[in-house]
Amino acid sequence: MLTTHFVRALTLATTLAALLPAAALAQDAPYPAKPVRMVVPYPAGGATDFIARTIGERLSKSLGQAIVVDNKPGAAGGLGAGEVARAKADGYTLLLTITDTQINNTALFKSLPYDPQKDFAFITQVVRSPALVSVNAETPVKSMQDLKQLVASRKGKLSYASWGIGGLGHLAGESLNRELQADMVHSPQRGEGPVVTDLLSKTVDIGLSSVASAKQHVQAGKLTPLAVLGRERSTALPQVPTLRELGFADPLFDTNVWIAVLAPAKTPAPIVKRLADEIRAIVATPELAAQYTERGFEVMNTTPEQFAASYRAEFGVITRRMRDFGVEAQ
Repeated sequence: MLTTHFVRALTLATTLAALLPAAALAQDAPYPAKPVRMVVPYPAGGATDFIARTIGERLSKSLGQAIVVDNKPGAAGGLGAGEVARAKADGYTLLLTITDTQINNTALFKSLPYDPQKDFAFITQVVRSPALVSVNAETPVKSMQDLKQLVASRKGKLSYASWGIGGLGHLAGESLNRELQADMVHSPQRGEGPVVTDLLSKTVDIGLSSVASAKQHVQAGKLTPLAVLGRERSTALPQVPTLRELGFADPLFDTNVWIAVLAPAKTPAPIVKRLADEIRAIVATPELAAQYTERGFEVMNTTPEQFAASYRAEFGVITRRMRDFGVEAQ
């Protein structure tokens, strides 16, 4: 007669034997085995949404699974970024965001629901969006030299607009303000559209927006571009010099707003590599690269290693300037 101990052991062994094939099958299932969610921490219809959907449509074909773009706006992008930071690190939840959630927000908010330096794995920076310094075309200012002369005659009487407090436009505008000793008043807006509107209506003297938002008005002769941020000129406006070319030395002027893809920290390296390889191949296609350039973006298409290196360098430059300029946490 079988003892109770033996029966229990036999039952346990039988149960484990039944579970082993299923466990092995789950472990051997190739990635991805189900749809992938790409969280965009900004509203639908913006630049991040556009990039996410153009990539998602093509990525779904190359991976053989649906890519679900999920817009989660709120808290200056912090709501969606925090959700991805807390997600399971299995490659099925991704973040497509801009520089602000990963750098600027650390100085803008006293507390964040995520740590941008520790909670994410770098996949790739897709594009950068060069910032543009421009004025209304009806003004006599046609170059940065003209602006210097205008500042000399109207010190303390000029204003500049940016897309929001603590954003790159604000920081670059304030750095320019100090280098020119212009004593300009900052007019923060909620987005780039209002900046361009203010320029067109002459509500402000100088505006900092993206090339993408101002390009059509430059081409129509309504805005005069003076300079772009970044180490290289904009492909969309190649005639416009960089601030660096014009002799402005602040390292901040070498930076740009980028749009990138990240995953939760501890996502397995093979999955990160697979995603990076697939997305970079998509972005490198002439059709999509041309589409991005036409919109005023510059293709970056970095490797995870390149992304990590540039992120760490920019983090120090941007947060230091935010402290220097007295941008206070909310």
